[in-house]
Amino acid sequence: AAADVGVAVGSGEQVNLDAADVLIPGEDPRALSRLITLAKRTRGAVYANIVISVGVTLFLVTTVLLGELTSIFAGVALHEASALIVILNGMWVSGTGAQRVTTLVDLGRELGRDLAEALRVAIGLSDDDSSATA
Repeated sequence: AAADVGVAVGSGEQVNLDAADVLIPGEDPRALSRLITLAKRTRGAVYANIVISVGVTLFLVTTVLLGELTSIFAGVALHEASALIVILNGMWVSGTGAQRVTTLVDLGRELGRDLAEALRVAIGLSDDDSSATA
């Protein structure tokens, strides 16, 4: 038999490890189908993320060169918004709706804490000097 990839489902016995390129633990052969579906969704998300990133970068470079975008704030805000969209798009690849919402809420909390700390440092309210040069 000619195959590109050998897959074994079951235990990690040496016979299985020697014969297969990939070992899927457990006794459920449907796991392979789920992994293939996940791989296809991941590939789609990667392609979409590349298109978003390159598209926004080309837009920003073009508008700056043509003199249409003169606000550094607007350029940075658009770039960071596109980075957030890419992150969220990658996050949707796996998990269920509830897991996605929980992850998004946790991400929002962390982002809020980080922004609050950055603001405290920027206006000089933070007494904690945790820089590497201190």
